[in-house]
Amino acid sequence: MIRAFLPPAFWVCLLLFLVHQLLQKALAVSLPFLDSYLDPFLCIPIILPLLALERHYLLGLSYFDASDPGDAAIVTVALSVIFEVGFPTWSSSFVQDKYDFVAYAAGYLFWYLTIWRGRASRT
Repeated sequence: MIRAFLPPAFWVCLLLFLVHQLLQKALAVSLPFLDSYLDPFLCIPIILPLLALERHYLLGLSYFDASDPGDAAIVTVALSVIFEVGFPTWSSSFVQDKYDFVAYAAGYLFWYLTIWRGRASRT
């Protein structure tokens, strides 16, 4: 059952996120473009399957109910506003970048094309 919610594309994104964090934070490897836009891009394809899994276990929803593209779009917009408007407003350690909104949208598109559209073969 968990495989339906956490498909291979999710694990690839999670691994890529962790490797990038290790390189950036622990090994001080700087890859400017990735340092700026990889985390916002990967945020959506990592969070949405976890949200679908949570909704399945807490609300008893099926994968189809738990990961509707319309709901996912709302979550994407909400997270991008919280991360790119809210956090910089609340703390000077966060920086607002309008191109991060593009990265979140691209992450949603990646989720839609790889994870959501591939769900039928996993359920």
